[in-house]
Amino acid sequence: MSEVKSLEDLARAMDALGHPIRLRIIALLKLNGPPLYLADIAKRLGISRALAKVHLNKLQRAGLVISRVELIPGEARALRYYQLVDFKLIVDPDYIVKLIGGGDEQRAK
Repeated sequence: MSEVKSLEDLARAMDALGHPIRLRIIALLKLNGPPLYLADIAKRLGISRALAKVHLNKLQRAGLVISRVELIPGEARALRYYQLVDFKLIVDPDYIVKLIGGGDEQRAK
């Protein structure tokens, strides 16, 4: 994940992390090191591939995971692998104020 530089970036990351399945995906990718392919993620979490893909897409749009497609040698198919992007997200009121530019427009007059 690139650095959070705006309220929109922060909201996108928090929204992506706001579902238990997506949090389980983050933990699974963190604990299992090498990239995992879609079907493996779904199987380990006990969910359908379609549901896993929906959640992985949301995490990818937020920049929390990346994916790559690898062709299977000797076969006419490919697998999409997902990998966790190293991130650290700390949110407190002071950080939110910093993201909006110091908050002068928010202060009561």
